[in-house]
Amino acid sequence: ESQQHATNASKQKIKKRKKDPRDILLRELASIHRSDLVLVCSSHEYDLLTNVFGIDSSKLCMAPFFSSECSPAYDSPDCQYEQRSDFVALGGYRHPPNVDSVKWLKAEVWPRIRSQLPEAKLHVWGSYPPQHIMQLNDSKSGFLVKGRLDNLAEELAKRRILLAPLRYGAGIKGKVVDAWSHGCPVVTTPVGAEGTKSNRDILTNCSVRGNVGDIDDVGWGGLVGTDADVLARCAVRLYRDQGLWDESRRNARRLLRMLFDEKRNLNAVSNAISEAIYDKVTRRSEDHISAILWHQSNRSTEYFSRWIELKEKPR
Repeated sequence: ESQQHATNASKQKIKKRKKDPRDILLRELASIHRSDLVLVCSSHEYDLLTNVFGIDSSKLCMAPFFSSECSPAYDSPDCQYEQRSDFVALGGYRHPPNVDSVKWLKAEVWPRIRSQLPEAKLHVWGSYPPQHIMQLNDSKSGFLVKGRLDNLAEELAKRRILLAPLRYGAGIKGKVVDAWSHGCPVVTTPVGAEGTKSNRDILTNCSVRGNVGDIDDVGWGGLVGTDADVLARCAVRLYRDQGLWDESRRNARRLLRMLFDEKRNLNAVSNAISEAIYDKVTRRSEDHISAILWHQSNRSTEYFSRWIELKEKPR
């Protein structure tokens, strides 16, 4: 019994132990250097790897979401500006950035929106909501926490705007692509917009500035803001301005086709894999960092895992 207690205590200590971010980063970079080819889902990550961490572009291949087609309801008369209402927020709660996003929405962003749009509601959907998230539900303020969503297409087809105030996270945000595919413009942060803009779309600051709310960034499928005040102004303006809303939808469709065309992207990935296999010997002979990391003296994790496997085998 005492041994079991000690084992459980050790497990709890391991769970509570925080991972060193730099250690995680170095492990990720080492894995990239050891690989013949790395599929990168976002242009933001691609730029980070090449410009900040010095990864050779020959090891990388862009592999964004393959979802350029819009929902059949996109052009339906029942799914246009006048027929849509309210805001929607999406995200599973086993992903920490989504938990933080909903908390920030409730505490700072939504009160600012609601003060300008007193009849509007926010429908908050997401699987595995913890109790403290469900307790954020407040019908009086229109903040409606609903848990798991079974019909994504139906929900996105009737909401006017997707709110995605993400303060951290990585990669292309699936909720943004999903919203665009169903004709729903997005209000998000620069983090939420990562990987969903063309080279011509600059989203370094805010889409709404000052008191007037002039559009600074053109060509994106919605508006982008860096803090609660700006996000709220973005949301209110996009909600009220049908011309801007229609333009955002057109931009979203253009970006879906430009960035996420299934045939083009799959062909690019397939060609990159074929080339990596064909030139494998030459690539590996010229990749000295990879050779160093694959040297037996640096493969402790591999040999340790083999030792565990042998140790566990019955004799």
